[in-house]
Amino acid sequence: MKSPGYYKGREQTYLKHFFLDKYLETVLFHIGFAQSEFVYVDCFSGPWRHEHEDLADTSIRISLDKLNYVREALGKQQKHPAIRAIFVEKDPIAFAALQHTIGQHHGGVKTVAFPGEFEDNIPRILGEVGKGFAFCFIDPTGWSVAMQRLQPLLRHKPSEVMINFMYDFINRAINSEDPTTEASLDRFVGTHTWRTLRDVGDRETAIINFYEDRIRTVGNFTYVTSTKILKPLQERAYFHLIYATRSSKGIEKFRDVEKQLVLEQQKVRATAQRENREQQSRQDEFQFNDSGTLSSSVEEERATQIMKAKGRLFELLQGRDRQYGELLAELLQLRLFWRTDLNDLLKKERWPAGRILIDGMKALQRVPNEGCIIRLASAAGPDASAQRGTP
Repeated sequence: MKSPGYYKGREQTYLKHFFLDKYLETVLFHIGFAQSEFVYVDCFSGPWRHEHEDLADTSIRISLDKLNYVREALGKQQKHPAIRAIFVEKDPIAFAALQHTIGQHHGGVKTVAFPGEFEDNIPRILGEVGKGFAFCFIDPTGWSVAMQRLQPLLRHKPSEVMINFMYDFINRAINSEDPTTEASLDRFVGTHTWRTLRDVGDRETAIINFYEDRIRTVGNFTYVTSTKILKPLQERAYFHLIYATRSSKGIEKFRDVEKQLVLEQQKVRATAQRENREQQSRQDEFQFNDSGTLSSSVEEERATQIMKAKGRLFELLQGRDRQYGELLAELLQLRLFWRTDLNDLLKKERWPAGRILIDGMKALQRVPNEGCIIRLASAAGPDASAQRGTP
């Protein structure tokens, strides 16, 4: 994909494409080894705003380039899954550009383009997907997708879904008591109970959690989470990428890509803000390179999530012993909480705190693996004191 400089003034789009590019590669390599078929579904293809004739700064080209790259890489490892792509676009002019682009750049990936409204095309999409694994990228302008009509696509198995949740627009709309706007939001979330969100304290978290719960319920997904894209020049969310999967590996890979996104977002926003200041002052600034360090605001948010994870960890262990992999997948649903955070948390709670025990770790093993059993020390047997004394 194009570098951040090509997205000047559209930094949030670059970050969305950055995440799509990295995650699509990750999920396709994983699925390519386990499944015989992979279908990428771009539900609102466009192209819309783009700066290049070859559409290299659009999700169309980014996805096709990545699908072909992984297809060739898998082939070198004697893996040959059938990789296909479905694109949907309602605007006739944009659809013509879409057809031209996939005709020029499809490579060895089988592609199909459907004209018309995305919701109207859901039966055709499902027919084309068949029994294959589907990764659906839903990137509408606003909140135009009705939950009830989306349900058949969400419930397809096996599948994963990534949705661009336009928080900035939706947050403003929630305040409106206009009947038309309220009815539109009713269709979007599939219920009228969203009105309670108007009066909550941390409304951003409440809104995102509410929509994640709706996706989890309507789609019968095991794991649903999100990551945040900020406005380039302000400390405010532009949108959230909502992710839903039934795979514990899927949510782990999602968080791995989020770690990359956080650092990339810091670099891109720092550049945008510096250039904005330089434009205002008409003076160049000295540039510092601290791209490997998380900002204080991100660290503060992560600290909050780690505290939530600690509380949730002990809630999960109250009922029964848990496998490490099970705990990991559950806790990775917390935004900005990563595998290394769980390992650090377990290490501290095992020793010196002595509140948990880990069965299955070998003598020199530093962190648990998926087969290890985590349990509360208070529920342990006679060997508890010996385990508590082991760092």
